[in-house]
Amino acid sequence: MPEDSQPVDGRFADSMRRPRPPFRSALIRDQRVLDVLDELYERERHINWETYAHHPDPHHHTGTGFSLSPEQGDQLHLLVRYGRAHTVLEFATSLGFSTLFLAAALKAAGQGMVYTAELVPEKAQQARENIARAGLEDYVTLLEGDARDTLASVPEPIDFALIDGWAPTVSLDVLKVIEPKLRAGALVYNENRDPEFLDYVQEPGSGYVNLPLLSGSAFKPQGELSLRL
Repeated sequence: MPEDSQPVDGRFADSMRRPRPPFRSALIRDQRVLDVLDELYERERHINWETYAHHPDPHHHTGTGFSLSPEQGDQLHLLVRYGRAHTVLEFATSLGFSTLFLAAALKAAGQGMVYTAELVPEKAQQARENIARAGLEDYVTLLEGDARDTLASVPEPIDFALIDGWAPTVSLDVLKVIEPKLRAGALVYNENRDPEFLDYVQEPGSGYVNLPLLSGSAFKPQGELSLRL
């Protein structure tokens, strides 16, 4: 079964149907990055989410990004810059929305690499093009294929990880793949607050401390931020 080929849960589907405001970033100043993000968000802003067919197979959504909110993107950008992250991991790339926020933070710092995994070849190609148009190709390594396989090759230590996949159970699978490479103090952000993921990181003795991170966005109000002890 493909890594993301499970039904979308109700929380995720409901959030995707909420109206989206025009894109803006409070932090990014690079105009090339802003132009690409604006184009991507504007395209998704005009999708009719009430009638959109949420097919469980990600290969049916080659042109749709299912993006995090711009407010979430800014928060992740700030966390990466503040933490002086060098090795950043992302699951999944999709069209490159969050990749651009993460890579822009590394470019601003002048160091680091985002290792991002995408299952769907058509999406991987679009993401490569978007990353190149934003001038961030030197800060991104895109790994095409099942993230549970491809992310095993990411060098350690990992400083920051964004886990934002389609299938809730795969979010936890990915965490377990990368967990041995997370440095003490590494941050992991689970964008969808997947139940299996939350049960794992919130278990006493899990080796994480956790809190919901409020985004300030009505579209996607919060994710889960976990710090590796």
